[in-house]
Amino acid sequence: MRVLNKDLLELPEGWEDRAQAARDAGPSEVNNYASLWQECKPCLKKISYEKCFYCEVKQIRSDNAVDHFRPKKHYPWSAFDPLNFRFACTYCNSRRKDIENGRAGGKGDYFPLLIEENRATCCEEECNEAPVLLDPYKSDEPSLIDFTDDGRPIPTFTSDQHANRHRRAEESIRLYHLDHQDLVDKRLSLAAEITSIVETTNRLFPKTEAGDPDVDSAFKENVRLLGEMMLPNAELSSFARRMLDGYRHYAWVPGILRTLS
Repeated sequence: MRVLNKDLLELPEGWEDRAQAARDAGPSEVNNYASLWQECKPCLKKISYEKCFYCEVKQIRSDNAVDHFRPKKHYPWSAFDPLNFRFACTYCNSRRKDIENGRAGGKGDYFPLLIEENRATCCEEECNEAPVLLDPYKSDEPSLIDFTDDGRPIPTFTSDQHANRHRRAEESIRLYHLDHQDLVDKRLSLAAEITSIVETTNRLFPKTEAGDPDVDSAFKENVRLLGEMMLPNAELSSFARRMLDGYRHYAWVPGILRTLS
């Protein structure tokens, strides 16, 4: 998961007028206007570079759902709020069982709060809620999830010192199904690729002092490849950055990380 800019969301022409008509129809009619949030799918895909908001994988795992961050079943007044929409793959959005590890995941209609008594009963009360699930629109939240070198997501903070931060990351990993084995395997494959490029590049680095154009070219090409893996449009770019950060003790790596900050 990486931070996304909600201010870049551009709605289809005339969408707000159609949405207001749907709101006026009342909560019982919400599902009859499903085409409205589907209309926003291209806009959501654009700001996430066609990646799932939650797992950062392009939609090979998905039927291309538009998820309601606050589920429309429990928050009908936000069913047509475009800032409540998230472009999500099937495994993050829908309840599924991971056959390989036997664990169920997928957000579905779950929306836990840190303090359940503060559950909103109308739009105006949503500001009183403290959601458990991490939101890629919030600049401080994606960083609450870290990764191990074998591709498994883990909470950044420990439960003994930061209980709520730990809980939010842990439950987000489970409910967004970020530990689905297919996704872990995909990260592991990327980790192996990054490791191979880094080690090759590190062997080239001392030789660049000699001014050999072939060595310089090979070194620069590898740096370019690593940089592209961390760009916003790259799959699993937050994990790629985490992997490269583990090699910051190599003299040339911090420069790449600074450039792409």
